[in-house]
Amino acid sequence: MMIDFCTLADINFRDRIVALKESLYKHNPGSVLHLLCLDDEIYNSLNNTDIKCYKISKLMNSDRLLRRCRNNKPSREALLNTNNEIEKAKYLQFIWSLSAYFTWWCLENLDLPEITFVDGDIYFYSNLEPLRSATLDASVGIVEHRCPYNPVNGKYNVGIVYFKNDLDGYKCSTWWKNCMLLPDNEFYETHGMCGDQKYLELFGELFDNVKVIDKDFGHLAPWNFVYHSYNEEQIVWQGNNQTVLYCHFSNFEPNFETGTYSVARRHGFVDPPNHFIKRMTDKYYNSLREANEKT
Repeated sequence: MMIDFCTLADINFRDRIVALKESLYKHNPGSVLHLLCLDDEIYNSLNNTDIKCYKISKLMNSDRLLRRCRNNKPSREALLNTNNEIEKAKYLQFIWSLSAYFTWWCLENLDLPEITFVDGDIYFYSNLEPLRSATLDASVGIVEHRCPYNPVNGKYNVGIVYFKNDLDGYKCSTWWKNCMLLPDNEFYETHGMCGDQKYLELFGELFDNVKVIDKDFGHLAPWNFVYHSYNEEQIVWQGNNQTVLYCHFSNFEPNFETGTYSVARRHGFVDPPNHFIKRMTDKYYNSLREANEKT
């Protein structure tokens, strides 16, 4: 089955993008990954592969608002992530804006029936049919953080965001993109403090046919490791056994020289917290290593 995904990265994320692509294509050979390249190095490295590559310079040259967005004021989260270095924070805010922008751009320009944004540090572990099934009757699909509510980060995670190219999906995608391009929007003070992410809380309030799509599949990330239970083959979430569809490897640090890795130091995990997650992190590390060796 054909499923179109989009993401963005610079050369520093090259190995992660290759690993993401391999995991997508393995579990659904009809997958297509559209990559917004943030520098020439990653474009030149991956353009002649089975990833569809697009240059950020081309998009910026054709859109004045996107060019202006490069100098938008950074959100509070962007400042925290850059130790209040204003220029770095502006660039980080710009990168976060591109998640919404490139997702909308794919709907607008590629004549796709639907698009799923996926963060570049996500890796898939099982068949994508549950994702496909969950989005069949939705115009917009979002997933929860699966950890206690944080009013800054919001309830939903931007690692996976689905839009159907129908009226409701297109309207929602356009609104999200405009919120990121125009920080003087009416929702900025209440929902603009964490880049693009907290705006997801408003999707269901402002648009029709928005669905939380992760009821029937499992997903993990360092911020929710401790809020799941684990058996031999599945995770347990709110009393339900679930097969893991993907893991969001935020802050994963491989060391190919020593053959070791840190799972997510910023989130409090140097080593995997249990054997279930170790199997997942070992597999991800090996996929990154293989991608690195093909550089």
